[in-house]
Amino acid sequence: MTETVTTPILGVAKAFCETRLPWEVSVKTTADGYFFVGLTFCFCFFLQFVVRHFAILIIGQNNPKRGLAARVGVKVVSVLFDIIAVVGGLKELVAPEEGVVNDPIYGFSSHSQFHFAVAAGYFAWAAAVTLMYRGSKVSLAHHVACCLVYLLTLRPFLHHIGNLFLLFQASTLLIDLSSCAKVMGLSNHHITNLRMAHTVTFFVVRLGVGLPMSHGWVLEMLSQLESGTAHSFVTVVFMIAVNALINVLNVYWSIGMLAGLGAKSPCSTTTNSQPKQFFDVGKSISFGVRDEPHKRPAVKRSKGALAKALAHFDQFILVNVFLFSAVIGVLGIMAGVDQFLVEQLGFSVPSTGTQIIFSVAILSTVYGLFNLAEKFGAKVFDEATPPASRSYLKSGVPADAPPMYTRIRGEWYDLAHFDHPGGPVALALCLGRDGTALFESHHYLIDHGRLMSILNKFKVPAEIAKDLKTMDPRDDGAHYDWDAFDKDPLTIDIKAMVLEHFRPEAERRGISIRQATKATPQRWFMIITMMATFFLSLPAFVSGSWWALFATPSLAWLVIANYWHDGLHFSLSTDWRVNATLPYLFPWLSSPWLWYHQHVIGHHCYTNVAHKDPDLAHAPQLMREHNSIKWRPAHATQESWQRVLLIWSVAVGAGMQILSDVRANFKGTYNNVVPYKSMETARFYAHSAGRLFYFCSLFVWPWFVMPVWKAPVFAFFPITLFSWWFMLNSQINHLTADCAHAEDTRFFRHQIITAQDFGTQSAWCFFFSGGLNMQIEHHMFPCINHCHLPALQKKVMALCEKHNVKYDHVSGYKEAFVKHVEHTSAMGIRPFSEGHEH
Repeated sequence: MTETVTTPILGVAKAFCETRLPWEVSVKTTADGYFFVGLTFCFCFFLQFVVRHFAILIIGQNNPKRGLAARVGVKVVSVLFDIIAVVGGLKELVAPEEGVVNDPIYGFSSHSQFHFAVAAGYFAWAAAVTLMYRGSKVSLAHHVACCLVYLLTLRPFLHHIGNLFLLFQASTLLIDLSSCAKVMGLSNHHITNLRMAHTVTFFVVRLGVGLPMSHGWVLEMLSQLESGTAHSFVTVVFMIAVNALINVLNVYWSIGMLAGLGAKSPCSTTTNSQPKQFFDVGKSISFGVRDEPHKRPAVKRSKGALAKALAHFDQFILVNVFLFSAVIGVLGIMAGVDQFLVEQLGFSVPSTGTQIIFSVAILSTVYGLFNLAEKFGAKVFDEATPPASRSYLKSGVPADAPPMYTRIRGEWYDLAHFDHPGGPVALALCLGRDGTALFESHHYLIDHGRLMSILNKFKVPAEIAKDLKTMDPRDDGAHYDWDAFDKDPLTIDIKAMVLEHFRPEAERRGISIRQATKATPQRWFMIITMMATFFLSLPAFVSGSWWALFATPSLAWLVIANYWHDGLHFSLSTDWRVNATLPYLFPWLSSPWLWYHQHVIGHHCYTNVAHKDPDLAHAPQLMREHNSIKWRPAHATQESWQRVLLIWSVAVGAGMQILSDVRANFKGTYNNVVPYKSMETARFYAHSAGRLFYFCSLFVWPWFVMPVWKAPVFAFFPITLFSWWFMLNSQINHLTADCAHAEDTRFFRHQIITAQDFGTQSAWCFFFSGGLNMQIEHHMFPCINHCHLPALQKKVMALCEKHNVKYDHVSGYKEAFVKHVEHTSAMGIRPFSEGHEH
């Protein structure tokens, strides 16, 4: 009877194991494996996004628990991978392909190659999510280590026994399911059963199966090292070290589970407390849900010898796991060098000593940078630190904070102690200057009376205010009539329109109106994808591929246009840290601090206003685009293609990045029109180091790795091409006959008539310009992410028609460029010559 039942079951199991799994794709090469790593990474984010939105629909837009939707998205991705890993790992262990049967160490299995690539991509995603949600450092280290392990197996390497690591996900699957059950509101009985099942599975898979198989595999690896047949000494040692660490942690966690079981019955629950997490002794490699994340649960134990022994063992493991992890970090970097630089890119093999020194140097540098940032960050990145909390002040005496004076609508305010919702960077931009235009252009979502009531708490007493002056006497805020602005029917309609536009979106997503104006999840996905694409092109660029000579700088422009510009307008995120720090990843257009002065303080507040907009005077000796620039004989031929090509070629690399930067720091003004406060000493040194890095990363490195004839091409053409893209998308928006000299004392009207839209119906214009094709809307709403501008554009256009305000727009790049060239030609004619009395 037993044989009658078991034979069909075994037959079905064997047939299943010998059949390609439904989700499996044939992966035949290492390069294909790397492709699927990236594909899996992106797919995990996509699936997380889709599940999160479905969860919001199910939970309800107005449900107080809608915040759980984000957790559901993460958990579903984790559960899906756990299932794929367990089934895939079990299949290859039970029914391995012929290649790994003949050679279990270096044999190739398309099945394993696919599943290991998926695992590497998943753990890369898991590491990114851990960073995004500020998870445990132990979890982050685990995910990074696992990602590297699976990347190294794509050589191919360990395509049979490596599936044991996939099988470990069986226990993780159950803990993820228990977390899902908790999120779904299932009873404690079901959650406890899942956790008990996790405990049993943990012991069976990780200890009962994992330890013996790991022991046999380690002996085999040691034999490979002893005989000298290992493909890479350091890679094999790294794999052994990771395997040892994981098994030590498995034993550690198992002891923790047993200790927990001794403290409380696994089936006992009360109405006043959450069920005990027996498996959780303070460190977890799962995305498990905790009431107090990543903290050791309080477990009452007796004070006997066993309790003391457990406490000593616990401390011993924690200290030595940290040290062992540092060793694994060194080995991991060495293995990565061996795998990617030597095997994949063909570089010569460095000596073991060189690799060790290199790896230790990298880890020490990273560790040192973190400590330096913690100790001196407030001095270096001082615009992001409110005066009242800067580290060089006397602790506990916030009254000693230096004042942070700014003038708004003729009144002086000290904002040193203001906890600004938009962060301290925005406040720093107003320091010592008239900040009215900055203030008004970023606070149209809040009632003006409420704003002023908050601001009045920081009003400077009259006896002090009478002696205060702005850094530049010309910075008087007199260009605009703010009372007329308040009463302007256009202003009233625009503010009402913006609120009406974003309120339904905020309610739909269960967020604030301010959050609804920032980058959407779709926009973040696009930003991350473009960043990844840019960085993936760098190896080809550095190796001298001709296609990358064009692709890499173009990708750099797309990344900067679509996120960098928004970040410095505070429109990426409601978290000011995101807006302030991310632009430093791509500082190839300008130093972010200089860009604040040129673009945010100067150009946006006083567009095309003489002696206030720095963009009117970048190269006055060669180009004249505004009446405020004195005519020179050189301007007579400024419309020639040679002159335009020269200016456009050097505008970024030599102009904004070097000359404008040096002049601002030594003269105290940006282009002689925007007051520029001298940097603190530490900040100046850090800024100079950043400029040096920029110079070397663009102009120096090719001379060391390329032939003499090729080096100048890769040193100068990329930044030249980047500069062309920037100039194309910036000059055509304001410097036309209709916009260049237009002005109005009412802020919104001025922003509208001094800008020009182009290609508003073109997806290409929107993508390639980073939303700069909707320049009118961008200038009206600088802190709204540009992904929202297409929806706002038609509404703004309708309001302009209603209030009889001229709205300039053209069909696309070609028409906009022609209008710009016509204006440039006209401005090159000598003033007061016959027929040209301008």
